[in-house]
Amino acid sequence: MTTEAIIYLAMLGVALATYAGILLSIPARRKRVLAAAGACVMPLRVASSKKWVAIAVVAALVLLVVPLRNFGWLVNVVLLATSLLAAEIAAREAAGCGKAGIYQHLLISGTSAIRYCDIAALPTLAYEDDPDTTQVDKSALRVLTEDGGEQLILFSSEEERAAAVAALLELEPRLKP
Repeated sequence: MTTEAIIYLAMLGVALATYAGILLSIPARRKRVLAAAGACVMPLRVASSKKWVAIAVVAALVLLVVPLRNFGWLVNVVLLATSLLAAEIAAREAAGCGKAGIYQHLLISGTSAIRYCDIAALPTLAYEDDPDTTQVDKSALRVLTEDGGEQLILFSSEEERAAAVAALLELEPRLKP
């Protein structure tokens, strides 16, 4: 076996071990998020997405296809890194899957688990009831975070969104427009 083949197999072994570690970390991630969240104030009926399973399966398939072809070093590294990134995304999605809701300390929706202290503003609340404003989706809520990020939380209905906003503003009154 050549040195190049040994290095390649070692690289593949590290990628497979990392992939397994990422997926095995899902229960610990879920436990950590729920411990930080506190008690559930209001569960949300966000569609229970199992897309994380599909992402994890496709990432595994890419990891397994790489040794079957000789793509070259750079392409192999990119494919392995992309698979690991996809596995990380799947693990983040799985950690919050089925646990969407307004909690004492967190807002959980899909891959997002946002601490209330990290929320800078809820900008749509300031202009959604203005008669001059048109095309505001009242089943979605924009959340601006302190680090400059933006999350879009989708609700199943306008009523659920209104109840969630009321619960959020009760828990964190500084977010009122």
